[in-house]
Amino acid sequence: MVSDPLFMGSSPLLYILIKGKNKVGFDGPDLPRTGPNPVGLKQKGYHPIQKTINDVLFGIISCGLSRYLDLRSPKALQEGLQITGIAMVNLRKQSGLQDFSQLMNSKSGASWGNKFGMLLLPVYYHKGGSDGLQYVRRAKAMIDKKKLSLEGPCSYKIGDIIMSYFGPKLASLLNYRIISNTTFTISNVIGPQEDITFVGNRISSVRVTSTALPHAITMHMVSYAGRADMQILVAKDIIPDPKVLAKCFQDALLEMKEAAQAVGKN
Repeated sequence: MVSDPLFMGSSPLLYILIKGKNKVGFDGPDLPRTGPNPVGLKQKGYHPIQKTINDVLFGIISCGLSRYLDLRSPKALQEGLQITGIAMVNLRKQSGLQDFSQLMNSKSGASWGNKFGMLLLPVYYHKGGSDGLQYVRRAKAMIDKKKLSLEGPCSYKIGDIIMSYFGPKLASLLNYRIISNTTFTISNVIGPQEDITFVGNRISSVRVTSTALPHAITMHMVSYAGRADMQILVAKDIIPDPKVLAKCFQDALLEMKEAAQAVGKN
């Protein structure tokens, strides 16, 4: 598999999303959050549509993929075709760095390492791109169900049992089979909230990616000092024109902006 990385940070896509107060009317926290902090379409008197950053991000991905598939194979796809992605979730109760003394205290409840579960995230192809905000509504409904489900804890527990009783060979084979039967990986991580320096040099951006996954698309977003950058890695034998895919994501966001403005005027 030949892969081609594409940096999205320089395009308006996610910069507009995070800095939307001055750009497209998404008025939310300066940094992407996965908790209850909403992205409200409230600027300039827009009617509030309460969505989280992840809801909007996944709506953009859903709409962008439908647009791209329309361009690549407009007559060959069935309406409602499911495209399944995967995301890893950390189930550890205490997030961030833990005090070493607490980790050594068996009665503190603090745990070593991370506890990763998997979530399968389906998106559906809709011909013509339909209403941009409708993709966000679908994404929110799907993500809300996933948050209430036991999919993450159960996938972690099954993996932990297999690792403990059958060893890493079978556990890695199971993970590989799951990933091989999905289309894309997506992650969204909160990074440093302020500018940081290294040996006196200011760090201008933080970008991450991963390789060697048997996926057509790998997407990682990390926030840093009030903006976010997305890295997209594609398999070129499946997606030979990654810049077109990036443009589809960008157009999807701009369409959502126009739809939000129309809602506000009404």
